[in-house]
Amino acid sequence: MKHTAMAVLLGAALGSMAFARAAEARNPHCAGGIQYVVQGLNDKNKGNFDDYKREMQKAVQQLEQCASEDPADLEAVGYLGWAYAELDSSCLAGRMFDKAITGLEAKDKKKADWARNNRDSYWAIAFNNGITRINEAQAAYPDFQKAADNDADKALKEEARKKYLDAAANLTRASCLKPGDPRTLRNLGSAYAFTGDVEHARSYFEAGLKVAPNDSALVASMNSVHLQLAGALIDKGKFDEAVAIYSDVVKSDPKNSDLYLGLAEAHFKKAQSLQGDARKPEFKLAADAYAKAGELKPGNADLPFNAALAYQNAGELPSAETQWRAALKLHPDDPDVLSALGSTLSDEKKFDEAIGVLQQAVVKDPKKAMFHRQLGAVYTKAGNNAKGTEEFMMYLALTNGKAAADPAAEAKKAPAGSAAAKTLASMAPPEQVNVWEADGQKYQSWFYWNRKVAFHFNPTGTQLQKSDWGAAAPASGKK
Repeated sequence: MKHTAMAVLLGAALGSMAFARAAEARNPHCAGGIQYVVQGLNDKNKGNFDDYKREMQKAVQQLEQCASEDPADLEAVGYLGWAYAELDSSCLAGRMFDKAITGLEAKDKKKADWARNNRDSYWAIAFNNGITRINEAQAAYPDFQKAADNDADKALKEEARKKYLDAAANLTRASCLKPGDPRTLRNLGSAYAFTGDVEHARSYFEAGLKVAPNDSALVASMNSVHLQLAGALIDKGKFDEAVAIYSDVVKSDPKNSDLYLGLAEAHFKKAQSLQGDARKPEFKLAADAYAKAGELKPGNADLPFNAALAYQNAGELPSAETQWRAALKLHPDDPDVLSALGSTLSDEKKFDEAIGVLQQAVVKDPKKAMFHRQLGAVYTKAGNNAKGTEEFMMYLALTNGKAAADPAAEAKKAPAGSAAAKTLASMAPPEQVNVWEADGQKYQSWFYWNRKVAFHFNPTGTQLQKSDWGAAAPASGKK
């Protein structure tokens, strides 16, 4: 939320005295009250503040009597607003200025402008002071809702708190002087929003939107508060209340990706709190919202990723596949996305496609044991047991094995004439050697990462298995 100081409008005040009617032509309380205002301002300019205060109080007494006896003297009503403003009775001043401006507008536009300019000068002072205090508070402690870690930060946060309170007081005065002014209401709401007082902030934003429903800055401010409030509700486990807020706010700003993201998070967290099949509808709603957020922010790969995950949890496999492919299009080299897409394709029984995708994941990150396990499982499901065994051996070797400090020296220990020794002679030393056990048997696996192949030997150097992930094999095992 940005705040820009307004130019202070002061030029209209003392130069406006000529508008007053001749004293003898009006009610004596009206004439006397106006004279007290003029006198008081002159004494104020001379620095004679004691007389100034006394004269302004006298002006109010006389002009209040005037207003009750001669309400048609709208110019005097304008002076009453002026006197109230000088005594810092901003709400009374605002009401009197408004009455004078509205009445004079139909009778004498010049005098209406005089009253309006006077009112606006006091409004601008209060408004600018409020903006200045907000800026000073943000400079002192930028993220007010962050806990202070030390005494110095605590002092700065307390300074910022006082500045925000002062900002709210000044902007409240400004709001009294110009009731319903959207800029004032937005900044007044912002002063509360920055401190985390979302309820007060929301009430001022709502008031502003009643006056200016299409004010984009107010809409954005209201949405920001709703996001803050709904996020707090999610943290408290009040998912339905959070969903209701997001659903309502989305209607006012249907092209805001962040709102759909918040709605998705609320549904996703609610789904996680449920059990069994009751989770699926909420995961589906979360996925739909993530997908919509992704449409509105097409460069963000996290959104289709989350949508795909939610669809998968909802059992909506075709939709999950679509979203995984959208995420993969944005990050074609991400092995985790490839892994997730491969899993979905396998669940859809699209085994050849699943194998092709998972094989890419293995190539991009061959040292990740889970990818080999996934690929092996799909081969086995499809009936290609030989390739399934190759990949499961890789999974076991990576999961259970301990890498030798010097793979070349470890490989040279292979018994002479053994398959292992012959592999060393023909392939050169492996890049990694893992020693491991399974079911009481000892194994040694040699990894040639650059060649996308590994060999698995027993202690006698006999080759038990070769794993080759350089290219995808047919799902059935038949070429």
